[in-house]
Amino acid sequence: MTLGEVWPLLRPLCRRLALLGWASSAAGMAAGLAVAIASGTRLSPMMTTFQTVSAASMAVAVVSFATAAMIQPRHPAVQSADLRETEPDPGAEFPATVHSFLLGSLALLAGAVAFAGAGLLLRSGPSAQSVAFCQVFLLGAAASGFTFMLFSKVVPRRSRN
Repeated sequence: MTLGEVWPLLRPLCRRLALLGWASSAAGMAAGLAVAIASGTRLSPMMTTFQTVSAASMAVAVVSFATAAMIQPRHPAVQSADLRETEPDPGAEFPATVHSFLLGSLALLAGAVAFAGAGLLLRSGPSAQSVAFCQVFLLGAAASGFTFMLFSKVVPRRSRN
């Protein structure tokens, strides 16, 4: 089962919320990267606005993905024991793409922790750049993690019998 086959199984409202979450994540990451790369030691009013946009985008992304994951029902399990023995369910295992969202989320979360730790170790405290990089990595981790949760609700796991 590919991700293209899983996407239609999401409810229309969940798909819209997921698209809003991805768009918010992209906007927040772009704003955070602008602050992290283009700002100096002090933030200009424009860079402060970008940092605010990144923080607001993170909130919108997390709320939209969390809402989509909560309202999407789980995929119904195969009820017939005969069907399980003769034909395996094509969606009985997460597609590799869905697994990669979880791995990507963990990698991005590790990056956020690394930048947060580096910012906290500075004598002057966290810089605008370390905060912006944390926002970028947290947005990526949130988007990947919630995408995994959303798609894992429509693709049943393989039974361990």
